[in-house]
Amino acid sequence: MENVTIFDWLFIITAILYNLLIAGLFIAEKQRKAKLVKTLGSTWLLLAAPLLIVFIRYSLAGKPVWMLVCLGIALLYMLVEYLLDYVFKYPFRERWVTHVPYILLEYAALFGILAVAIEVNETLGWVVGVCFWILMGSLIYLYTGKKKTTNS
Repeated sequence: MENVTIFDWLFIITAILYNLLIAGLFIAEKQRKAKLVKTLGSTWLLLAAPLLIVFIRYSLAGKPVWMLVCLGIALLYMLVEYLLDYVFKYPFRERWVTHVPYILLEYAALFGILAVAIEVNETLGWVVGVCFWILMGSLIYLYTGKKKTTNS
């Protein structure tokens, strides 16, 4: 793969793990494996380090601003996740008024990562895209059979 730098590879591997760890987390949550959910969630948060390295390297390399914005949104999503779930332990998923903005940020991060992956290398972007769809499938699996709750 010509013109794919070590930092591009770092990003692609991080993007793949980003999607697959969230997918695994959804599956573990469905199967009520709290310890595995915590392990996968903590491991996923560690991906902020390579993502930050790529963000810094790409900004120094003069990559397009939209790519930096996409990576920044992914990092912001990880920060919000860390603060809400690990620091404040705020049950934001229980109320739609706090859960909906979180979901919007999550999807902005996921689509941003996919867009950057495609920009880095179209073929590798497809690999990241497959991992994204695995994540979507695990999300469907998570909510299959769940009863809808109506919280304000």
